[in-house]
Amino acid sequence: DTSRLGQVFTYQFSAPVTIRSGADALRLAMDEVAPKVEVYAGATPRYDDTAFLMADLTNTTGQPLLPGKAMLYAESALVGSEELRNGIPPGGHAKIGFGPIHGLRLTRFEPHRTEGQEGVIVSSNRREETTIISAENLTDEAWPVRLTDSVPYSEQDDLAVTYAATPPATEENPEGRRGILVWNFDLAPGARQEIRLESRMDWPDGWVLQ
Repeated sequence: DTSRLGQVFTYQFSAPVTIRSGADALRLAMDEVAPKVEVYAGATPRYDDTAFLMADLTNTTGQPLLPGKAMLYAESALVGSEELRNGIPPGGHAKIGFGPIHGLRLTRFEPHRTEGQEGVIVSSNRREETTIISAENLTDEAWPVRLTDSVPYSEQDDLAVTYAATPPATEENPEGRRGILVWNFDLAPGARQEIRLESRMDWPDGWVLQ
C-alpha cells in the first residue's frame, strides 16, 4: 500500500557501487549541507552544576533533513549521537546537546526566605524569597551563555506575585512558558556572572499556599 509510505526521496550518485551479499551495510556519502547553527552554553542552575554545549539549528538548506541517527562532532571529535525521529523540514528548528562544559560552573542558593503576616489588622499572608545564581567560566575561552531559571506565577486573582531580577532578564516567558526567565550574556575566561532574583507572594489570610 503505497499510501502508507509517506514522503519518498530519490538521490542519484555519480558513480556506480557494488553491494555484496552477506557483507556489512554499504554507506554512501551524500552532499554536505550547511544549515544555520547558533552555538552557545546552555545553563540551568536549578537542575545542573555545569553548563552544556548546545546548538540551535535552523534548516535553511531548502530540503528536508531526514529522520535517523545523526553523529555529533565537536571540534572534529565524536561526542555522541542524536536520533532525529521526525527529521527537520525546511525552515524547521531543532535544539541539539553536545555534552557538558565541565569548566563552566553553576551555583544556585537561597540566602533569604521568610513567611509571615503583615498589617495592623492581619489581613494577608506573604512569602518572600531571594535567590542568588552564578555562572563561572573556568575554561580558557569565552562562551555565549543562555541561562534559564524560573520564578513563581499566579493562576488565581487572590494570589499576587511580583518579582525583581538584577540584572534584568533578557527574555520573559519564552515560547509562552509562564514563569521562565532567560539571560543571554558573554562570559570571558575567568569571569563570573551573578544574578539576584527576589520574589514576593501575597494571599488572603486563612488561605493555604500549596
